[in-house]
Amino acid sequence: MSRNVRSLTQSDARPDVSKIVAVVPEDFRLWAEHIDRLFAESGRDGQPLFSPFEQAPNVSSPERRTRFERSLALPVRHPGWMRAWSVRDQDQRIIGHLDLFGSNIPSENHRMTLGIGCELSFRRRGMGTVLMRHAIDFALENAIEWIDLFVFSDNAAAVALYRRFGFVDTGRRSDRFRLMGRTVDDVMMTLHVPLSAEPVRN
Repeated sequence: MSRNVRSLTQSDARPDVSKIVAVVPEDFRLWAEHIDRLFAESGRDGQPLFSPFEQAPNVSSPERRTRFERSLALPVRHPGWMRAWSVRDQDQRIIGHLDLFGSNIPSENHRMTLGIGCELSFRRRGMGTVLMRHAIDFALENAIEWIDLFVFSDNAAAVALYRRFGFVDTGRRSDRFRLMGRTVDDVMMTLHVPLSAEPVRN
């Protein structure tokens, strides 16, 4: 299977964060290792909470691998579809990701849910901006009119990024999680993507 690669501009990233690569089923091990590292940073060393787990779940289990592979194989807009992209370092480790999910309910196939993450050492280099642009372009290319996401209310950097792209708050679940002795509100945000809109330019 060929990989869809999109080069980043100099303004979006430094040389060690140079491209977005489509994730394929064979990437599961690299994907799971990245998620493990990312979740381990949540709420540690002054970082905001962004994972609902105090202890990282076993993301490399056979069941998760099967679900990962099946979802990637489904056509876009088919119930339960998934697409994902990664940013990698010089050693081909995944250091940042974008994942997009479709609902299991057919009547929701005009919407998708977004997840995005970047490991601590590679933040503040424009990676989030590039991944968000890619998500919006994907929605336009596939006639998906709404992008939904969930974000912890005190994750200020993530909230600011989403608002910069036009996401608006649509709901808030107070005290949804209790992590590290704190209560955490979960905010739902959404972006309307008009089918007549122009692709987002880098």
